[in-house]
Parts: sequence; structure tokens; C-alpha cells
Amino acid sequence: MLIDFWATWCAPCIVEMPNIKNAYDKYKDGGDLVVLGISVDQDPSQVSRFVTQRGINWPQIAAGPSDVNPIAKAYYVSGVPATFLINQEGKVMAKDLRGPALDRYLSQLINQQSQHAAK
Repeated sequence: MLIDFWATWCAPCIVEMPNIKNAYDKYKDGGDLVVLGISVDQDPSQVSRFVTQRGINWPQIAAGPSDVNPIAKAYYVSGVPATFLINQEGKVMAKDLRGPALDRYLSQLINQQSQHAAK
């Protein structure tokens, strides 16, 4: 699972969205990747409009600013973008993978899991 903390007003978050979308589209069908967006925006309706306009089709939670957002607090998120790649046991495997590094890491991880499952 990839948890992506972001905001509509965060330029680096918006720049990173296509990378997350590409990874989601590439790995979702095999059940290899689940993405959950956690917006730190103040206005949930703004988040809803943003994801609709951008065609973001993975689940989103608009839980409010980091200082009152219980999920952001649980992950000690004080700024965005912030991403956490979590394995099936709930362990954080990687943080803040961006751009091509996200796809490289996911590709390696999924290939390793496929090879391990084939044995």
C-alpha cells in the first residue's frame, strides 16, 4: 500500500500525482499496489473537485490539516508531499519515493515477491 499525503495547494504534490497515477495504473490490476490519498486540505469539497477534475481514481480521505488530521499525526507528517510504502504486515518499507524512484522500487519489490511466490 502506498499512502500519499498531499494537498491541492501543494505544487510538488501536484507534480508528483502523474507518477503515482502511473504506478497505480501499472500495478493495481494484479493486486500488487493499493494507493490511498490523504489530503491535508481544510475544505473537503475542494479535494473532491480536484480529484474529479484530475481523474484521480484511487481512494481519497480529506482528513484536514496535518495538525488536526489523525492519520497525518499517526505518521508524524508535518509537511507534504509525504509518501509511505507499507507492506502486508504493516511495516513501512520506504518513505518519500518520488518520480522514477517510485516505479523502480515498486518494480523491484513486485518482481522479488513474484519470484518468491513461484518457489
